[in-house]
Order: sequence, then C-alpha cells, then structure tokens
Amino acid sequence: MSAGPQVSARQKAAGNIALALGISVWATHFLVTDDLLQTWDPYFVTTGRLLSAMLFLMTAYLIQSGGHPFRSIPSLRAAFFLGTVGMMGSTIALTLGVKYSGAVPAAIVAASEPIVAAFLARFLFRMPLGLSVILGAVVAVTGGIFATIGTSGEKLSELRGGELLILLGLCLFNWYAIGAQRWMTGVSQLGIAAITVAISAIAMTVALPFLILTGISEVQYSLDGRSIAYVLYLGAGPAAFALFCWHWGVSRCGVTVAAIYTNLAPIVVVTIRMIEGEPPKTEHLIGGGLIIAGVLIAQLMPAVPGRRQTREAT
Repeated sequence: MSAGPQVSARQKAAGNIALALGISVWATHFLVTDDLLQTWDPYFVTTGRLLSAMLFLMTAYLIQSGGHPFRSIPSLRAAFFLGTVGMMGSTIALTLGVKYSGAVPAAIVAASEPIVAAFLARFLFRMPLGLSVILGAVVAVTGGIFATIGTSGEKLSELRGGELLILLGLCLFNWYAIGAQRWMTGVSQLGIAAITVAISAIAMTVALPFLILTGISEVQYSLDGRSIAYVLYLGAGPAAFALFCWHWGVSRCGVTVAAIYTNLAPIVVVTIRMIEGEPPKTEHLIGGGLIIAGVLIAQLMPAVPGRRQTREAT
C-alpha cells in the first residue's frame, strides 16, 4: 500500500519523521515488557498494556470527536476484527515472543518486518515476489538464527519458539495496518488507533477470566510503583503514541516505507542495553547485520535495474 498521489512532499517528510519517532518509542516495549515479565503473567501484561493505551487514546479521541467516538465507523465488523485479530492478537504474540526469546533477540527478529510485509502482501493481494525478496528473506532468517543462538548460550534444540511468535505478531500487525487504512476510511488516524485499541482492550479483559480458568494464564502480577509505571508507559508510549505515529505515517508514506523503519528496533534496544552496561554478544551483532542486509537486499535490488533503464533511456 503506497501513499496516495495527493500527499505533498512536506506531508511525506512529516510522515517519515513520525514513523522514525514512533518506531523508536515502540522499540522500548521489548525492554519494558521483558522487565515486567519477571513478575507478571504475559496475558496480564497484555491486558494492562491495552487498557492503559485505551485510557490515553480514547481520552484524546473523545476530545477530537466531540464526545462521539463511534459515530463515523464505516464498518463495525471490520473494526471488531481489526481490534481482536489484529491488535489483540499481535500484542499477545509479541508479548509471548519477548517472554520466550528475550528483549534483544526479539527486537532483532522484529527488524525483518519489511520481509514479512512483502510476503504478506503477496499472500493477500497476489503481488509477485521477486528473487531479491526471496534472497533477502533467506539472509534475514539466517540472521534470526544467529540472534537466537546468542541468547543465554541457548542451542537451537533448546529454543522455545519466541522468535516464531515475534514473526506471527508481525504478520498480524501488518494485516491490521493494511486493513485499517482500507476499511476505516473516513476515520481520523487517532480514531483508528483509539477504536481498535478500545475493542482489543475490552476483548482481552473479557477473555482473561477464561484464560485463567483453562490454565493458559496465571494470576500473577505486581502492583508496586515500578510495575504500575511500566504498564502506564507501555500504554502511553509504545501502544498509544507509537500506534498513532504509525497510522499517521502510513497514511502519508505507505506500509512499505513504514515497515522499513522497524529496522530501528534492534538499534534502539541494543543502544539502551549498552548504556545499561550490557554490551551485545557477537551472535547478536552478526544476526542484526544479516537481518538488515536481508532487508536491504529485498528493498534495493529491485531498484537497480530500473535505475539502469532510466539512465539508458536518457
């Protein structure tokens, strides 16, 4: 999905700034979630994050909409699926992914989102996959393997599936991102974020008791000041602010460009870890380099023939 021709150069520049800022804030959720999971059940983390985000987003949207936040929804059915399958599903998958892989490997694997977006577009919209995308995917997957090897000295036979959950979360979120712009036309970008998050928060709150009764979730959480501050931050920052920046940026630059900015995630996370005195392992650096190389292969190689043809034509 690309930005429409009516978008000005200034709007595209603003969209790029919003995406870079939003993804940088979003990347911090890997570290905060990893910390919360030491004392919280992952489904309680997800519920707290979505409820917190709903609080901030709906407050802002109530003001913007004049107290009528659901008046302009073009399709309640589409909004429901975007909120439950897309937003709630991706948040659960990403939270579990952090639990079973760790903050740094999860952020590194998340850098493969442009590859995920390309394959998802092919599956949903029958767009052809070039050789460069396939090659880039192979390189990126190899990088993901290196990243996981560097996690606490784990062997491939001991991996617990966190990396696959991160990829699942990326697939669900990309579906959500494309669908939101297609099926929520007429709703402001703040409205799209607020409505879908509200639906996901309510759905997660309803589902949580059933998850507890079935033994999938455990009643495990902490209400100390640090934990409450983290939950509020997850709602205000990585969920509310970053999601709004994502929708606002996508509406001006398109999903393809937006996906490229997820490469900032491992850079932000590793930089914060280094500031905290925890330098990355060699495997993390190799994995990150391979994933970024895979992304560049997939995105830049198709442009080379076009440039040559343009030069020859001139």
